[in-house]
Amino acid sequence: MAAQAGATIAADAAGRLDRVDWASVVEPALNCPRPGPHATWYVVRARVAAVGDLTRDGRRETVVVSSCPSTTSSNPLIAFVYDGASKPSAPRLLGKLGKNRYFKSLKVAIRGGRVHLHGEALSDQAPRCCPDLIVSQTYRWDGTQFRRAAEKANRIT
Repeated sequence: MAAQAGATIAADAAGRLDRVDWASVVEPALNCPRPGPHATWYVVRARVAAVGDLTRDGRRETVVVSSCPSTTSSNPLIAFVYDGASKPSAPRLLGKLGKNRYFKSLKVAIRGGRVHLHGEALSDQAPRCCPDLIVSQTYRWDGTQFRRAAEKANRIT
């Protein structure tokens, strides 16, 4: 009976978080510079990239990918992890993943309770137009925060 109750809680939480307006939730966490009041280009976009139990509490966390809007070039993509136990009216941010890299593309997978990021990124020497690295990172929840468990970066040839 307890396993069934846990499965029901997880399904309910996932169902509630499916209806969240992620762009409005992610915007404060992005901490983007605010444009003037008539900047029609300023539209935060966010996509749910993966859903799975990362904190081992039986509830599925949601990983959302977003970046600050810009009129001139793209900004780095960041993966935001939100607690599956949150209320849909106030999803709780557990972590910002991939901040140490300038990801231009980002795929997210959840395997074995870990978050895996993979994508093209810019090195410190690369122009903003042209990713020169393929980066893979793995993060694990340590009970209080996400810690990077592995990182691999290869030059694009």
